[in-house]
This record gives sequence, C-alpha cells and structure tokens, in this order.
Amino acid sequence: MELNNRIAIVTGASRGMGSSIAKELALNGVKMNLFGRDLNRLKSTCEEIQANGGEAKYHTVDIRFRDQVENTIKEIQSDYGTIDILVNSAFWGPPASIEETTEAFWDRTLDTTLKGAFLCTRAVTPVMKQNGGGRIVNIGSLAGKVGEDNRTAYCAAKWGLEGLTAALREELTRYNIHVHLISPAATDTPWWREVGANLTPTVLDRMIPVGVIAQAVVWVLSQPDQVHIPDVPIYNYLNPFEGKKSPFES
Repeated sequence: MELNNRIAIVTGASRGMGSSIAKELALNGVKMNLFGRDLNRLKSTCEEIQANGGEAKYHTVDIRFRDQVENTIKEIQSDYGTIDILVNSAFWGPPASIEETTEAFWDRTLDTTLKGAFLCTRAVTPVMKQNGGGRIVNIGSLAGKVGEDNRTAYCAAKWGLEGLTAALREELTRYNIHVHLISPAATDTPWWREVGANLTPTVLDRMIPVGVIAQAVVWVLSQPDQVHIPDVPIYNYLNPFEGKKSPFES
C-alpha cells in the first residue's frame, strides 16, 4: 500500500503506543484521525503531527459504545470519502488477581480492549468493501499468546483479539481487506508507571522502545497487496523482569 494521502483511524491515540503509531503514520503522509477519551492529550498529539507538517484531526470517542463509534466513522467518511486504514490500539487492563477482578473491572477490560476493536472494525468494513479494500491492524500482546500472572482479564481480552484477527482474516481477504496483528511484549509506555511497576534502569534498558511498534505498523501497511503479514511478534531480547514471577512484584 502506498501510504501517502491514505485516510487512517488510530484508537487509543492520546498517548503511548497509539500516539506513537499516529505520529509515525503521519510522517509517511497518512491523514490521521485520532480516537481517544482524553481531549487534552488528543489535542497535544494532533498539534505535534501538524507542527511536523502532517494532517490530523482528533475525535473524543469512547470506543466501548457503538453509537459513538458509528457516528464518528460516518463523519470521517463524509469528510474524506473513504477510510483506508484502521489501527486498533486502545486497551485498558491494570494488573489484578482473580479475586480483585470484579465484574465491572472485567467488563471495562474486555469492552475497551476487545469490544472496541470489534465495533470499530464492524463500522469501517462496509467503507473498505465499497472502496475496494483496506488495511486493519490490531495491536495484540505477548499476553495474547501466553498466560501472565495477575492479568486474567487482560489476557482474556488479548487472546480474544488474536481470535478476532484470525477470523476477520478469513472473512475479509476476498474483499482485499488485509487484517494484521502486531504482538509486542513489554514496551516502554506510560502505562507501566501508572500501574506502579518497579522500573529499574535494567528493566527500562530491556524494554522495547515504543517507536519500534510504530515502525512495525508502517512496515506491515507498506507491503504490496500480494504480500500478507498475518502476525508480527515483537519480543524483548532479554526479559526485563528476569527472576520475577510477575512484573508487578515489588
């Protein structure tokens, strides 16, 4: 896919991985639509893209709710006539034991991380079909391939995202809609600090730089239509939390 002047949506674009992906795509000429709930951070990401010569708009959207997703995507289609790329990057999922995982905690994790990707994909699919194709990138996780301590809801959501990606790939290939999965391990984003992980210099040195994930998204999207990259696992060369059963041990 030639990226210049393509129209893209990135969810979770206010910070961390989603923000980095949006900025990298904009540097490659993609016209960005940023989804998120934090207005100030969305505006900051949007202004940084614009200051670097890119084109971006921000949309305060809670992707857990169908009406918000569908109305915003209709607005984008009306503005641009098409949507070429969707990157489902948004997630929610602090660490919690099974006893600490309340029904509300479970629902918020699954609704943000898995249901949101489903709703956004469901809304853009008719647009992509109508326009002869498109690309969907789901940001998975190592936690979508192996179990992790104190991550019951998050692992369930990311394993579900892996299954959703595989099913969509089977369904949408015939319409020239490529569906990709990027599966990072521990990546240096603000999330770790927010959940109180013990980020020693060694831990930080071993984490994946967030820009690497953004570059992987650009690489996958840049492949020609006759090439398909189903899954890009990106793992830490050395375990940042070596010697611990869990990243959340003190």
